[in-house]
Amino acid sequence: MTREDFEHFLIRFGTDVSLWPQDTRAAAEALLAADASVRALLAEETALERRLWDAARLTTAADTRPAQRVTRALANAPLPRQSRRHPVLWLPDWLIALDLRPAWPSIAALAGMALLGFMVGSSDTLVGIGAGARAGSATDVSAVVFEPGPIGEGVL
Repeated sequence: MTREDFEHFLIRFGTDVSLWPQDTRAAAEALLAADASVRALLAEETALERRLWDAARLTTAADTRPAQRVTRALANAPLPRQSRRHPVLWLPDWLIALDLRPAWPSIAALAGMALLGFMVGSSDTLVGIGAGARAGSATDVSAVVFEPGPIGEGVL
């Protein structure tokens, strides 16, 4: 057993080594016999534990009065109103509260721009639309948006 293992078991099982599991108890006692720093660590932890238990025994009724007052107020407080509606029925109220109204015009514009970006980015030549599409539109992407010629006249 190493010192780190001993510290882990000390935190997990407490300072009384006789209460530790059988397989770790023998290794811990051998480490305690061999290492003075481990014995000092156990003494410090035992002293701390003793101080904590002494402080717990010295509490008075005045020390616990605020906690009792808060606990009593919580116990006597009325419960919040409980809804007996089915969870599916309150789902539309939840959606309205989040203001999730459809925003299809902006979603359609976003989808159109994404499609145009995908078309321009994935091919080195633009797809000709109709018989009037010019060869120069493959090198200039602005022709798709700004020139009315090949798209507007030849399609209809």
